[in-house]
Amino acid sequence: MTTLDGFELRLPPRWVVVPDDVGDGAGWARGAASALLDDDPATASEPALRADTLDVLAEQLAAVAESVRGTGIAALTAAALVDEPSRGVVDAMVTLVGQEDLGRGEFEASLAALVEGSAPGQVVHAGTVDAVADAGDLAGLHLVLADVDDEVDGVAALEERVVLGVFPPGCRDMVEVTAVARSVGTFADMPQAVVDLLAGLSVDVGGAA
Repeated sequence: MTTLDGFELRLPPRWVVVPDDVGDGAGWARGAASALLDDDPATASEPALRADTLDVLAEQLAAVAESVRGTGIAALTAAALVDEPSRGVVDAMVTLVGQEDLGRGEFEASLAALVEGSAPGQVVHAGTVDAVADAGDLAGLHLVLADVDDEVDGVAALEERVVLGVFPPGCRDMVEVTAVARSVGTFADMPQAVVDLLAGLSVDVGGAA
């Protein structure tokens, strides 16, 4: 069995990578928001709209950077999707991290245990995802989760996410991928959107372990 030496995710337009060393999250977020708005025809030619949107978008990107920093995982790769910069909204975020000595069976069992151990009513939907990418087999769950602490008028806030493992052939290690949408319905088909995104993932495997 080989080992995972590293990986790289090539992102399509409107995905913004959160730097590994994002010390000044607010500064990075403002620069990233400015660049996105400059590339959006809706705001590039409308200075007033650009000015109104910049602070809002920068604040959301800074929140993404803070959540990444809050994990305390140094080797975490993260990116945010801003599909229409002129709306000033971060539509989704994705994180990737390498996991040593974690096979598909063990990973799927851990996800099943997570669902089984969740609070009553928290898991609204849990569907399996099974696909293949150039980097390896993909397996995991598509989840819709209810946050009862955010309940308004008896209706809980919902969160849509996809958690996948990427298993390079003949490798003892894997890449864990977690994608979180801004809201349910952000994607017409979130599992497929994440599978499509992982078409840009390449892995570097080393010698036999």
